[in-house]
Formats: sequence, C-alpha cells, structure tokens
Amino acid sequence: MNSILRYRFILLLAPLFISLSCLSQNTGKPNKFSENFKKDSIEAALLVDEVDTLYYHENFSKASELIDKAIPLCEKLSLQGQLGELYKIRGDIYRTTDNYIKALEALATSLDYYQKCKSEKGIAGIQNRMGAVYRLQGKYPEALEHYFEALKIYQSINNKQGVSITLNNIGIVYLYQKQYDKALEYYFKSLRLGQELNDEQGIGISYLNIGGVYQKKKDYSNAIDYYLKSLIIAKRKKDIDAIGVNYNEIGAIYTEQNNLSQAKVFLDEALKAFIELGSKSRQAECEIYLGQYFVKANNPNEAINHFKAALNLAKETGSKEFYSNALFKLSEIYERTFNYSAALDYYKNYISVRDSMFNEENTKRSIQTELLYQFERKQEVLKIEQTKKDAIVLERAKRQKVFRNFLIAILTLLIILIGFILSAYRSKQKANEILASQQNEILEKNEELLQQQEEILAQRDEIEKKSIILERSKQIIAAKNERIISSIEYAQTIQQAVLPHEDQLGKYFKDHFVIFLPKDIVSGDFFWFSAEKDIVFAAVIDCTGHGVPGSFMSLIGNILLNQIVNEWHTHDPALILEYLHEKIRKALQQDETHSKSHASMDVCFVKANLKTHKIVYAGANRPLYIVKDGMLTKVSGDKKSVGGFQRESKRYFTNYEIQLDSDSKIYLTTDGYVDQMNPDKRKFGPNQLIKLLEENSNKPMNLQKEILVNMFEVYKQGEDQIDDICILGLSV
Repeated sequence: MNSILRYRFILLLAPLFISLSCLSQNTGKPNKFSENFKKDSIEAALLVDEVDTLYYHENFSKASELIDKAIPLCEKLSLQGQLGELYKIRGDIYRTTDNYIKALEALATSLDYYQKCKSEKGIAGIQNRMGAVYRLQGKYPEALEHYFEALKIYQSINNKQGVSITLNNIGIVYLYQKQYDKALEYYFKSLRLGQELNDEQGIGISYLNIGGVYQKKKDYSNAIDYYLKSLIIAKRKKDIDAIGVNYNEIGAIYTEQNNLSQAKVFLDEALKAFIELGSKSRQAECEIYLGQYFVKANNPNEAINHFKAALNLAKETGSKEFYSNALFKLSEIYERTFNYSAALDYYKNYISVRDSMFNEENTKRSIQTELLYQFERKQEVLKIEQTKKDAIVLERAKRQKVFRNFLIAILTLLIILIGFILSAYRSKQKANEILASQQNEILEKNEELLQQQEEILAQRDEIEKKSIILERSKQIIAAKNERIISSIEYAQTIQQAVLPHEDQLGKYFKDHFVIFLPKDIVSGDFFWFSAEKDIVFAAVIDCTGHGVPGSFMSLIGNILLNQIVNEWHTHDPALILEYLHEKIRKALQQDETHSKSHASMDVCFVKANLKTHKIVYAGANRPLYIVKDGMLTKVSGDKKSVGGFQRESKRYFTNYEIQLDSDSKIYLTTDGYVDQMNPDKRKFGPNQLIKLLEENSNKPMNLQKEILVNMFEVYKQGEDQIDDICILGLSV
C-alpha cells in the first residue's frame, strides 16, 4: 500500500476508532466485539469515505442518499465519531447549496456528537463552519462568537493550520463590517502562519483576502498585485472558486478605473466560473459587478437587468449583504433614469435591511465577543505564569537548603586550612613579588593585543557593512524578478483572453487541431479565426520577436485583423494582407525617416467556402500545405512580409484559388517548428515536416497533433526551444 492510500485509510478509520472509544467508555466493558460488529463498523467507515469522496467531487444528491443510508447503521452501532462526520458533511452540503437553516441544524447535531467523543479538533471545525453560515446570513456577532471559540480551541491544541484558517475567517467578518485595518491585522497573521507551514492554498486565500481589503480602501495598485499573486496559485491548484473570485474582483477594479474593455473580459470569465461552480451567492456578487459595468457603459436597462438578477439570487440564498447592495444599486439607477417612485421604494427596502445588519447592538456584541476572548486568553496566560512562579519559589528553597549545607562544609574546611595558610604566608609573599613583576610584563603585552583587536574589529565592521549592502541588493533583485514574472504571467492571461478559443473551430470544421507552443510564457506567434455564414477565415501569423515584444505585436495583429475583416467586411485575402501591411506600418510609424522600428509579420491567410470546398490563399513569407488524395502540395505565396521595410511604392499580394475535395486537409504554420535545432545544431527543416504531414494525413487530426508534438520533443533531445510555434490543421 503506497503512502497516499495508507494516509487515506488512516483518515477513514479515525472516526471509527473515536466511536469505539466512546462506546467502551459508555459501557464500562472491555473493547471486545463480535465478528458481526466489526464487519458492520468497517462497512460504516467505508460508507463515510464514499460520502466524503462524492462531496469532494460535488455530487451532492448521491452524497445525500448515502448519508441517509449510513446514519441508521452508525446509530445502531453507536459510532459517535462517524455520526459527527456524516452530519458535518450534510451541513456542508446545505451551506454550499445556500440552505442556511438546515445547515445550522445539521452542524449543531454534528457538534453534539463530537462533544460526546471529546474531539477538540472536530469541535473547532464545526465552530468554524457555523461561523461561516452566520457570516453568509449577515449575522456578524454570532459569526464572531463561533470563530473566536474555534480559535481558542485550535490554539490550545497547537493546530497552526486551523489557527490560520480561523484568523482568515475573522478577518472576513471585520471586512464586511468595514473595519479594514482590523481585517488586515488578522489576514496578515494568517498569511504569516501559512508561509511558516508552506501551505500554498492557505497563502493564496490570504493573498485574495488582503487584495479585497486594499480594494475596499481604494488602493487599487496593491489590490491588483495581491489578486494576481492569488490567481497564479489558484490556477496552479485548479481552484475554480478562487479563480472566479480573482477574475471578479479584478474586473470590478477595472470598472472603477473606467478600463471597460478589460473589465468585461474578466467579469465574463468570473461569471462562467461561478456558474460552473453552481454558487448562487457568488453569481449574485458577479451580477452586481456586471450591473456596475453597464452603469459605467451608459446602458441603464442592461444594468437594471443585472441588478435584479443579483437581487433574486441573493433572496434565494438569504445573503443580506448582497440583497442590501442590490437594493441600493437599483435605487441609484432608477433615480438616474428619473423613475423616482421606484427609486424611493428600493431605497426604503435598502434602509430596512441595512439597519438590521449594522445596528448598535450588533456592533457592541462584536466588540464584547473579542474582549471576552482576549480576557480568557489573558487569564490562561496569568495562570500559566503563576504556576511557573510557584515552581521557581520551590526550586529556590531547595537551592538555599543545599547552599546552606555547602556553606557549613566550606567553613569547616576553612578552619582546617587556616593553619596551612599561615605557614605558607611568608612563602607566598615572596611569590607575590615575582608575580607582580610578571604581571607588568603581561599588561604590556595586553596593550599590544588590544591594539591588534581594535584593528581586527574595524576590518570586521567593514566586512559586515558590505555583507548587508550585498544582502539588500539580493533582496531587491529577487523582488523585482518576482514582479516581472507575475507581470508576464498576467500578460499571458490577457493574451489568452483576447485570442480566439480553439473550440470555435469545431463549429465549422469536422476535424482540426491547434499546436500553440510559446518559447517563453507569452508568444509572438498566434492564430486568428472568423466566420460569416458559410465563409470562414483562418490565419497563422509569425510576428517579429517572441516573449513580451512578440506578444505586443500579436495583440496589434489580432486587433487589426478583426477591424479589417469583421468591421470593414473585407473578404479578399490579398487585399486583407495589403490593408494589414499599411495599418502596421502606420501603427509603428515605419514611414517616418527617424523610425527605428522594422517589426513585421509573416502570414498564411485562407478564406474557405464550406459549401463549394473552394479556398482562396494569400501568403506573406509563409506557405500553405494542402493534402489531396494522400498527396501533399506546397503553395509558397509571396516572398514579402506584412509591415517592416518597404522599397516599393505600394506592396501587393497574390491570391491563389484552389478547389478541394470532400476529404482534403490544409496546414498553416509558422517557422518555429522547422527552425528547431537538435544537439548537433541541425535544423528540423521543411522537408522533414512535409514528409511527416504527408505520411500521417489520413489519421485523425488529434492523433496528427500528438505525432507532431512527440516528434518535436524527440528531435530537440532536451535542447531549449528557439522560437514560438503555431500550427493549424483543418479538415475541409
């Protein structure tokens, strides 16, 4: 059995052992059970493990069915620990599906079972969960009572991970009550514990929460910085909820900063994640942000639709915060559109809900809860200190007694020795004279040594100063490097959001593949796609450079192609390349005599008629590969780039019309694949690529992609990738 399975099996049997211990204590009899009891106990443990697995994979209906089956069996066997676990999972399911009343009922039952078994970790976990339910309902004093109770238990058993989670939960309550400095205090405490434990998921949650506080304080630079740190960890962990929340909050900040194009991209991604997650409360928050976006975009009708959607979702979940926020936003938008009657109605409802959330009694109860927790902690510390003081006093008394006995023994010895001392006094006087002479010599040498020591200390101080300067320089370089990497990963997120999704191709081509391998994090190669009825356009573009410079060129190319084809409705491939050439030269000021920019693009552009199977191809330094009846044909295109240096007065490109049959395949590529070097510094070359495509053209496109990628890895034999790679294969 490997270590992971062994650990999972131990977790499975832990509640069973707790239950057996409880049963033994209740009966007062030895722990001897019949074979039937052991068999039923193992079956119960396996049922709980299966319930936990189903809940982890969000199969709530099946998990609930198994809970109903497992509870009677565990009650029959008096398995208290297993019952606590089952009711805890049931409470989590109700909380996840926004049924807060039933969630509290189930968690209270779970708490009762854990208390019977005296499981402190289990009790603390339930206290945390109950606090979360009250927080989601907007009942902040009740939430704090449960959180501080959980914190006290985790600290008493030295469970640092539990302490970290609870500190984050307390910070969320203070954030909701707009006590931002208090929230930051608890979030940073949690972050430090997460870093100490190397808990990456806990660190990501702390980053997200800290970003939320800075967002509320309108410190948007710090907010986005912490959100991006959290987003990187969430994507690495594939945490859909955290990914959606980070997208949501970044989109809200961009809306506040009037960066509406970026805001819409992030908010749409957030809503998609929350719908996939199935969280109505998360959807309600995202709908509010979308409403704010449309307010900024001067589209009040669409804003009202999103605010009402948020209101309905919040009403279903019982979230007073989102319900209150949606009421206030509807009041504002109706006032802005001069519908004062509706604005007044929504504002009255908002005031009523707000007063129930933030009245004076709730605030006092929150303060009293924290003060009570601090008082109890101080009392425990004082008790421990008093115990230590008593032990010190007792130890001192013992030492004094030993010292007294020792002193008596010493005095006795002194009386005996006095006789010897008197007889040796005269001889010692002579020895003292000799020692005085030697002492003078030692003092002279000590002065010399002191001077040498001062010189050594001065040299040491100089070395320490230089070490401090070097260490600070190292820290500055490391911080800048981390910020640069975070910025490039953020640029990757933007590039992925702007470029077309591969699944768009599946709507128009029965079989296809896309190979997109950036040399660095972001790419100067990209593919572009558009369609209008039965006419589709596809292109693969290789921009000058790679990494960040190349990615800038790819964004320019993508925007210009969308403008030329989709806005200007230019459908002639050669003419599209001519317009693209002119727009790039104008955008990069390449017509100016002082311009140093010679950036350009190599393009393979295809227009395909899906009914007639006729394609029109135009190329700028990039060929098109066509496979018909198992034979590959290369169409070279024009030997000139789009953009860059231009000798001629106007640059023209050529169209090539090709009639395909019903089973033809076309391939659009950049030069990164064929230019790849092996350890012998030899390029892969176009001839090998042509042979590879021709030999495998009869295979499905996904298998062709796997062959191409595997061949690339085999050929380079661990060498670094030298350029970005983009290959588009289409079965017409």
